[in-house]
Formats: sequence, structure tokens, C-alpha cells
Amino acid sequence: MRNYIITCILMIFCFVSLNAQEQVDYTQYHLNPVLINPAAAGLHNGHHMMLNYRNNWSSFNGAPRAYTLSYDGSFMEDRVGLGLLISGREFGVERQFRVRASYSYRFGSDDWSWSAGLSTGLERFSLSNEALTNPLQDPGDPRINAAANGINYFGLSAGLFGTFRESFLFGLAAPEMIRARLDQVDFDDDSSLDAFQYFNLFLAYKLSVPEYGMVVEPSVFVKRLRNIPFQVDFNILARFLEDQLMTGVSYSTGEGDRLGFLIGTRINSVRL
Repeated sequence: MRNYIITCILMIFCFVSLNAQEQVDYTQYHLNPVLINPAAAGLHNGHHMMLNYRNNWSSFNGAPRAYTLSYDGSFMEDRVGLGLLISGREFGVERQFRVRASYSYRFGSDDWSWSAGLSTGLERFSLSNEALTNPLQDPGDPRINAAANGINYFGLSAGLFGTFRESFLFGLAAPEMIRARLDQVDFDDDSSLDAFQYFNLFLAYKLSVPEYGMVVEPSVFVKRLRNIPFQVDFNILARFLEDQLMTGVSYSTGEGDRLGFLIGTRINSVRL
């Protein structure tokens, strides 16, 4: 009988970077690939829950805050994966809310395991009441009044995810290959862009070092997202004592360089 493990990950820093009307840009996707690829739903052969929260520049009024709550699990003898993701963001007077559902189907041999997945979701942008009551804005501005009611999008993404002997990982996704407006607000956007204009590619390898009780996982993540034309991430994640200790470093180059660090631990079925 399969052991279903419920794992809740609370990430304290360096999680989500969100900008106005952009796709979500996660920085610790290598811990949970379903964040970037719908085909990774159910990858852990169990049930997996994750919560992350970020509060940037908290001493400034209107500083960006973001959260993500996700679930994914495997069903039908680990052939089918289902996932649900809810995320939100506040930045100044702007509000963003997103709901995404994912489906994946796994096939392959003893060595190779492949899965194909689709995700569909709704995204809503709106303005807070502060935007309407601000004395600097014209109360009769039709664009601001219309945006306060919400700008809504429908999106469809697709992906492939594979593993070889549970050591080599490969993922290719087309995020928001279909993006359509669901409202009549007069607002310029890029909903009519080509289906495969945005993509991400993930490659990773798990190297076991049993004499030190350690697993090292280098990975590369290549992506082109909305307002992030091209970026490459180089990651190294090390796990010790059966994941009781984790540490890692990530370096991104392309449209803006950044360096991030990770440290974590596991307590029973909870990772922090």
C-alpha cells in the first residue's frame, strides 16, 4: 500500500516575485516543480501541500506582499496527477488573484517516467479603494473606475515532465499558451500573442553521496516569461540526513541578476 505523505512547506524568504500583469516568477521551484509545470502534478506519488508567503520592503507604505497555496496529489495507481493553486498579491493599490487547476497523466517504463499535463485558470487584476479615494486622481476617470471593477483573464498552459531512474529530471512547459480577456475594460495588453512565445525549461540531476549521507541536486532553469524576456537560473541544492537538513544557492542571470540562498529542515512530514 502506498504511503500518502502530506508535506507542508512554509518558505520564509526569496519565494515569489510578481510584477504588474506578469506571469508568476518563483525562485524555489526546484522544491516543488508543479509551480512551473502542470505535468509535475502528482510527481511525489502522494499528497503534497505547500504554503509560501513573501513580504518585501515591509517598512514602506504599499510594499509588495504575495502568497501561494498549492496542493497536488497522485491518483489511479499514480497514473493521474491533480493539482490546485491559489495565489494573490498586493502592490500599492493593485491587487491580483489567481486560481489554477492542473491535470497530468503519467506513462513510461521502469527506467523512464513521463507525464503530460494541462492547467487552466482564472486571473483577476483590480484596484483597491485607495485608488478611488486618492485626492490626486480624477474621480471621473473612466479607465480607473473600470479597472476598479476588475480585469479578468482566462489562461491555459501545457507541459511535459520526465524522470530517468529517479535521478535525471526534465521539464518543458508553455505557460499561458492561451490567454484571453473575459471583460470589456478598455485596457491594452498582449492577449493576442503567439501561443509558444513564453516557455520554461528545467533540467536537474540528483547525485547521491552515501558516504556522507548527502544528496546533491544541481539544476538549470531557462525561462522567458511576460516582461522577463530571457533568464537562466543555476541552482545547487544539498540534502543531508534524509532531508533533515537542506541548503542551497541559486544564481540568476539575464534580465537582472540575483543571488539567493536556502536553508531548511524537516520535522516528520513537515518541511520548513
